[in-house]
Amino acid sequence: MNWKDLTVENIQYLLIDYQSSYFKLMDSHLVDLSRKNILLLVKMFEQLGVPLIGTDQYRKGLGATDPEVLSCWPKTQGEFIDKTTFSCGGNEHFVHRLEEINRPIVVVSGLETQICVLQTTLDLLDMGKQVIVLTDTVLSSSKLKWQNGIELLREAGAHILNTDTLLFYLVKRSDSPDARKLIKLLKETS
Repeated sequence: MNWKDLTVENIQYLLIDYQSSYFKLMDSHLVDLSRKNILLLVKMFEQLGVPLIGTDQYRKGLGATDPEVLSCWPKTQGEFIDKTTFSCGGNEHFVHRLEEINRPIVVVSGLETQICVLQTTLDLLDMGKQVIVLTDTVLSSSKLKWQNGIELLREAGAHILNTDTLLFYLVKRSDSPDARKLIKLLKETS
């Protein structure tokens, strides 16, 4: 990825299957950290005008996205897409929404790193998208599975960043209104 291409106008955000029913399988401290970062991303991306897409894996059986995330998800971004395929790329509603937005870089968060995040990323790369996976917003049921997922994502060509690196890169300057908003949100969530 050319870092000069990493601009607010070129990115969109994808939150994959961040459903509370999975959390009991995961380290609660890591769930809290990922939620904090996802909430920060959703609020900052709304401020920056970055389009958002959210998915749920088999909502009927596994429930909806985490209520805290849903409460701050902008209504203007549409409903979360219910899917049964592990890759979002196997869902026609997702592919249609992705094509509507038509941005070259997809920033990815969600569950589980080695399954739905990995398979979706592989499909996005096949579609010609550049993918950024944020390590502090993707989870797995074990550290070993998470590490393996991150390794496979990197090998496949995804760019691996963390939330702070991405957001501060996008706002560029400490004296901008967007940077002030980011710093305010960071203080609120710490």
